[in-house]
Amino acid sequence: MIFGNKLVLALIILECSAFFILMQQIAIPLQLLGFVLLHAAASFIAAQLVLLFLPKHYRQPRRAISGLFFLLAFFVPLLSLIAMFSIVVLVHFFNKPGFNYPFIRIELPKFTLGGAGIRHALGEGAIRTRLNTPGLPTEVRVKALLSAHAMSARFSIPMLKELLGDEADDLRLLAYGMLDQREKTLNALIHDALEKLQGTHEPGLRELYQKQLAELYWTFAYEGLSEGDILVYMLTQAERYAREALENREDGDLCVLLAQILIRQEKYQEAEAAFSRAIELGMPLMRIQPYLAELAYLRRDYPAVRQHLRQMPISNQIHRISNIQRFWLGEEA
Repeated sequence: MIFGNKLVLALIILECSAFFILMQQIAIPLQLLGFVLLHAAASFIAAQLVLLFLPKHYRQPRRAISGLFFLLAFFVPLLSLIAMFSIVVLVHFFNKPGFNYPFIRIELPKFTLGGAGIRHALGEGAIRTRLNTPGLPTEVRVKALLSAHAMSARFSIPMLKELLGDEADDLRLLAYGMLDQREKTLNALIHDALEKLQGTHEPGLRELYQKQLAELYWTFAYEGLSEGDILVYMLTQAERYAREALENREDGDLCVLLAQILIRQEKYQEAEAAFSRAIELGMPLMRIQPYLAELAYLRRDYPAVRQHLRQMPISNQIHRISNIQRFWLGEEA
């Protein structure tokens, strides 16, 4: 600060001396020479003063910046002082700091053979056990709940419903939020499909939207989101749109979906007819056999259950169905 005050004092003295020479009764060449030298010295000091008060990142390149302010002070004596003062004020109070992110060289990570990147997840049994054990810390049960949310909704939603009466507020609120979010997602998809269905008369598009609506309404029942009268409504709507879609074009997958909806409504004869129609449309019998076995069980036709299970190879089935086959077939399996 003391050095700056000295420079300001020197600037004032030199400028005053330069104008004082112009008022002297001496030869004009000497007047001009004296004025130019003193004014140039004052301009140089003015440029150094500006550099002194500017932030560091504004002083580079130093020679070019200093030369710019020197020329400004030399050729525009009065206005230059106002301009330079304004520049100093602006860069100090109205300027946002700039950040420089230079490119850097990053070495490649070393290759490691092992379990890096493998995600270890809890199984369904471990998740259910942790959620149903109130004595565990809340943090452990919350982690188990988040793992359950990453599972199939068919298995996770019943677990979430069981937690709605849990004593832990965090678990109860988190489970409610997950269920509410799933319902809102499905309702938004249904609303969008209904608007598209109402806005088109093309048979192909109508069949597509009707099939989507049948699947979405069925999802409420399949995942266990609906109960009571709401479940009845969802199944009724699913059956309605599935039948409307089949009127436009018969489809084996849609026949299987309709049969599942009818089974849930305990319309067993109509469900059996829908399965038979799906087989006629080219659906593989191996895919229909588990549903036929389920249908036979619900009708208490146990010999038919064994017959359908016997027609399915055990080695190529998923673990759940394989266990069912071994239970029903016994030594034959």
